[in-house]
Amino acid sequence: MMALMGRVAAYVRMHGGLYTLRRAVEMLQEHMLHTYHRRYLQERASDAELAAQRENQPDAGLISVAIPVYNTRPAFLKALTDSLLAQTYKCWEAVFYDGGSTSAESLAAMDAMPADPRIRVIHGTVNAGIAGNTNLAVEACSGGYIALCDHDDVLAPEALWYTAQTILQKHPDMLYSDEDKLTEDGRVHTDPHQKPDFCPDNLRSGNYICHLMVVKKSLLKELGGLRPAFDGSQDHDLALRISEKTKKICHVPRVLYHWRTVGSSVSHQHLARCQDAAARAVTEHMSRIGCPGCCTVEDGVLRLRYAVNEKLTVHTIRVSGRERYQQMNRAAEAAAADVLLFADESVMDISDDLIGEMMMYAQRDDVGAVTPMLTDRSGRVSHAGFAVGGSSCAVCRNRGLPWHAGGWHGLNRTSHNVAAVSAACFMIRRDHFIPFDEQYTDGLGAVDWCLRLSQSGLHHVYTPHARAVCTCSDLLSKWSEQQRFLSRWADTIDPCVGKSAPNNP
Repeated sequence: MMALMGRVAAYVRMHGGLYTLRRAVEMLQEHMLHTYHRRYLQERASDAELAAQRENQPDAGLISVAIPVYNTRPAFLKALTDSLLAQTYKCWEAVFYDGGSTSAESLAAMDAMPADPRIRVIHGTVNAGIAGNTNLAVEACSGGYIALCDHDDVLAPEALWYTAQTILQKHPDMLYSDEDKLTEDGRVHTDPHQKPDFCPDNLRSGNYICHLMVVKKSLLKELGGLRPAFDGSQDHDLALRISEKTKKICHVPRVLYHWRTVGSSVSHQHLARCQDAAARAVTEHMSRIGCPGCCTVEDGVLRLRYAVNEKLTVHTIRVSGRERYQQMNRAAEAAAADVLLFADESVMDISDDLIGEMMMYAQRDDVGAVTPMLTDRSGRVSHAGFAVGGSSCAVCRNRGLPWHAGGWHGLNRTSHNVAAVSAACFMIRRDHFIPFDEQYTDGLGAVDWCLRLSQSGLHHVYTPHARAVCTCSDLLSKWSEQQRFLSRWADTIDPCVGKSAPNNP
């Protein structure tokens, strides 16, 4: 009880009392009404869809599922094995590597595995940890692609079919899917995580990729597999290293993996150790990609600090009125500084710390616009990046949320990629700047500009560690020019927002 009270107190300090109460009500409703579970049962693949998949097999070759085992509960092993046998894709194998289990029940359950030639159990004599046991399982795998799976989780029946289809169509080096959580008794699905497509800054702020992760075996071998020094965040470290080697990373926007919530898991019991391992992995990654700095754990989240090139010069440009895009274009054309900070006249508190935080990201070769968190005078978010797509064209993410609250999967408190930013306040390298379309007079002009920048491969970044108060009334305009915008971007799908995730908390 004391531990629970301590966690609640820490959550209140981090997110504020009102937001904590709101989340408590939402969690209570979910617990009592099972809102997501009912939706999952309605939206999951139907029997007819599964039957059609069994008749239509993608020619993607053998897919191996690598599963490290240690003293696993028999019920969990059976649930996982049953989910493997239910797969609609037929060309798979599962390698269970037992790291010297001491539980007689667990050993008996492994001995009683179904007599299916696709299932193999290898008994080791020593527990090599999560990473080590997984590596030993991978060594015994024969498939061209390796799906990483925990011993107490469950795959959706169509998981390997969609994996195979993606392999056949896109030949990725790595792919990942959406996921949800499964209660310890396996009866209720909760907490869906509909993920964005590959977003490098999201990954550096936390392992949003997680499960289901499938990696080409040749790449996994080239990287030396999982690193035991990062146990607890070994998958995060692996995903970071993969991202350094390839851009062929695909997202399958379907819930294909069910992550069981078990209180005895490493992530639950040793959260601080896992976060420390994640911070070390990110710090090493930053150095390897030529962006030295450090990553630390602060207030429960990963906080990145890139070393800023002190030779870069910054010029702040204030704009106002309906002709802001003309003002920005003229000012950028005349500027001599390396980095430009554009800010509406109503934006307050442009401090050296804010400029320095934004500079950390704007200096990078792969970054376009950088936006701080903009709030109103009461401390509620007025802008934290745009979510793009649909009939509304663009929506401010986390609008109205208290500035210190986490929001959707905690994104409001971590730096991450966004599809577009507001013209109210942003920073960009001068050599990355492209002219705004001056025919726009409202906020969609900035969204159009960001989408055009993205076409050249640049990522836009939101950082909550730079925060300013903005009182401009037209931050979210009336979208009077929607038709002009939709004529060019009607089919745009926001890569930085999960396909089924809400734009607001």
